[in-house]
Amino acid sequence: MFILNMKRLAIFNVLMLTVTSTLAYAMTLDSLNGPQFKQAFVGKTVISVATDNLNGHTIDNTFSMFMDNNGNVLGRMSQKPKNEPQMDKGVYTVEPDGTFYITWQHWDGGKKLCGRIFNTQNAYISIDCNNVFHTAFMKEAIQSGKVLNE
Repeated sequence: MFILNMKRLAIFNVLMLTVTSTLAYAMTLDSLNGPQFKQAFVGKTVISVATDNLNGHTIDNTFSMFMDNNGNVLGRMSQKPKNEPQMDKGVYTVEPDGTFYITWQHWDGGKKLCGRIFNTQNAYISIDCNNVFHTAFMKEAIQSGKVLNE
Protein backbone atom coordinates (compact mmCIF):
# COMPACT_ATOMS: atom_id res chain seq x y z
CA MET A 1 0.00 0.00 0.00
CA PHE A 2 2.83 2.36 0.92
CA ILE A 3 4.60 1.68 -2.42
CA LEU A 4 1.35 2.28 -4.36
CA ASN A 5 0.83 5.62 -2.60
CA MET A 6 4.45 6.62 -3.30
CA LYS A 7 3.98 5.79 -7.00
CA ARG A 8 0.79 7.87 -7.11
CA LEU A 9 2.54 10.74 -5.37
CA ALA A 10 5.48 10.54 -7.79
CA ILE A 11 3.13 10.50 -10.81
CA PHE A 12 1.18 13.43 -9.38
CA ASN A 13 4.41 15.41 -8.83
CA VAL A 14 5.63 14.75 -12.36
CA LEU A 15 2.27 15.82 -13.81
CA MET A 16 2.23 18.99 -11.71
CA LEU A 17 5.79 19.86 -12.74
CA THR A 18 4.90 19.31 -16.38
CA VAL A 19 1.80 21.51 -16.18
CA THR A 20 3.45 24.31 -14.23
CA SER A 21 6.57 24.22 -16.41
CA THR A 22 4.48 24.45 -19.55
CA LEU A 23 2.46 27.35 -18.16
CA ALA A 24 5.53 29.13 -16.86
CA TYR A 25 7.38 28.91 -20.16
CA ALA A 26 4.47 29.33 -22.55
CA MET A 27 4.59 32.54 -24.51
CA THR A 28 2.88 34.17 -27.38
CA LEU A 29 4.97 35.37 -30.28
CA ASP A 30 4.00 38.81 -31.53
CA SER A 31 4.30 39.69 -35.19
CA LEU A 32 6.09 42.85 -36.21
CA ASN A 33 3.94 45.82 -37.24
CA GLY A 34 4.79 47.85 -40.35
CA PRO A 35 7.28 50.27 -38.76
CA GLN A 36 8.98 47.43 -36.85
CA PHE A 37 9.24 45.38 -40.06
CA LYS A 38 10.83 48.29 -41.92
CA GLN A 39 13.28 48.96 -39.08
CA ALA A 40 14.33 45.29 -38.98
CA PHE A 41 14.55 44.57 -42.74
CA VAL A 42 14.57 47.63 -45.02
CA GLY A 43 18.03 48.80 -46.03
CA LYS A 44 19.60 45.64 -44.62
CA THR A 45 20.78 42.30 -45.89
CA VAL A 46 19.30 39.38 -43.98
CA ILE A 47 20.45 35.77 -44.16
CA SER A 48 18.21 32.85 -43.30
CA VAL A 49 18.98 29.66 -41.48
CA ALA A 50 19.78 26.79 -43.82
CA THR A 51 16.19 25.64 -44.30
CA ASP A 52 13.71 27.48 -46.47
CA ASN A 53 10.37 26.77 -48.11
CA LEU A 54 10.24 27.33 -51.88
CA ASN A 55 7.12 26.49 -53.89
CA GLY A 56 5.81 24.46 -50.96
CA HIS A 57 8.94 22.30 -50.75
CA THR A 58 11.52 22.46 -48.00
CA ILE A 59 15.02 23.09 -49.29
CA ASP A 60 18.27 23.03 -47.36
CA ASN A 61 19.70 26.29 -48.57
CA THR A 62 20.67 29.64 -47.09
CA PHE A 63 18.59 32.53 -48.41
CA SER A 64 19.89 36.12 -48.43
CA MET A 65 17.64 39.08 -49.11
CA PHE A 66 17.95 42.86 -49.43
CA MET A 67 14.94 45.21 -49.41
CA ASP A 68 15.44 48.81 -50.49
CA ASN A 69 13.37 51.86 -49.52
CA ASN A 70 11.57 51.88 -52.89
CA GLY A 71 9.77 48.52 -52.63
CA ASN A 72 12.38 46.47 -54.50
CA VAL A 73 13.76 43.21 -53.18
CA LEU A 74 16.78 41.16 -54.24
CA GLY A 75 17.23 37.56 -53.14
CA ARG A 76 19.91 34.91 -53.49
CA MET A 77 20.07 31.23 -52.55
CA SER A 78 23.50 29.95 -51.52
CA GLN A 79 22.96 26.91 -53.75
CA LYS A 80 20.95 27.01 -56.96
CA PRO A 81 17.58 25.32 -56.35
CA LYS A 82 16.44 22.75 -58.89
CA ASN A 83 14.44 24.38 -61.71
CA GLU A 84 14.79 27.85 -60.14
CA PRO A 85 17.38 30.61 -60.61
CA GLN A 86 19.90 31.16 -57.84
CA MET A 87 19.11 34.90 -57.70
CA ASP A 88 15.86 36.73 -58.20
CA LYS A 89 14.45 40.25 -58.05
CA GLY A 90 11.02 41.37 -57.12
CA VAL A 91 8.85 43.92 -55.38
CA TYR A 92 7.45 44.10 -51.86
CA THR A 93 4.91 46.06 -49.84
CA VAL A 94 4.33 46.19 -46.09
CA GLU A 95 0.95 46.95 -44.54
CA PRO A 96 0.68 49.03 -41.32
CA ASP A 97 -0.14 45.82 -39.39
CA GLY A 98 3.13 44.25 -40.64
CA THR A 99 1.67 41.89 -43.23
CA PHE A 100 4.12 41.85 -46.14
CA TYR A 101 3.68 40.89 -49.77
CA ILE A 102 6.54 39.86 -52.06
CA THR A 103 6.31 39.03 -55.74
CA TRP A 104 9.47 37.51 -57.17
CA GLN A 105 10.06 37.59 -60.93
CA HIS A 106 10.84 33.84 -61.07
CA TRP A 107 10.66 32.20 -57.65
CA ASP A 108 7.31 30.77 -56.56
CA GLY A 109 6.09 31.08 -60.14
CA GLY A 110 5.84 34.87 -59.86
CA LYS A 111 2.92 34.54 -57.42
CA LYS A 112 2.28 37.24 -54.84
CA LEU A 113 3.39 35.85 -51.47
CA CYS A 114 1.89 37.01 -48.19
CA GLY A 115 3.49 36.65 -44.78
CA ARG A 116 4.21 37.97 -41.31
CA ILE A 117 7.43 38.21 -39.33
CA PHE A 118 7.52 37.13 -35.69
CA ASN A 119 10.09 38.38 -33.23
CA THR A 120 12.07 36.15 -30.90
CA GLN A 121 15.07 37.01 -28.75
CA ASN A 122 17.65 36.03 -31.35
CA ALA A 123 15.77 35.61 -34.63
CA TYR A 124 12.89 36.74 -36.82
CA ILE A 125 10.62 33.92 -37.98
CA SER A 126 8.85 34.16 -41.34
CA ILE A 127 5.37 32.58 -41.52
CA ASP A 128 3.15 32.89 -44.58
CA CYS A 129 -0.50 33.98 -44.41
CA ASN A 130 -1.55 30.29 -44.39
CA ASN A 131 0.52 29.77 -41.21
CA VAL A 132 3.23 27.81 -43.03
CA PHE A 133 6.79 28.27 -41.73
CA HIS A 134 9.20 29.61 -44.34
CA THR A 135 12.45 30.45 -42.63
CA ALA A 136 14.14 32.25 -39.76
CA PHE A 137 16.60 35.12 -39.94
CA MET A 138 19.18 35.21 -37.15
CA LYS A 139 19.48 38.74 -35.80
CA GLU A 140 23.26 38.48 -35.41
CA ALA A 141 23.58 37.82 -39.18
CA ILE A 142 21.70 40.97 -40.28
CA GLN A 143 23.97 43.48 -41.98
CA SER A 144 23.27 47.13 -42.75
CA GLY A 145 23.27 47.98 -46.46
CA LYS A 146 23.24 45.86 -49.57
CA VAL A 147 25.67 42.96 -49.34
CA LEU A 148 24.24 40.97 -52.28
CA ASN A 149 25.68 41.19 -55.79
CA GLU A 150 23.31 41.31 -58.73
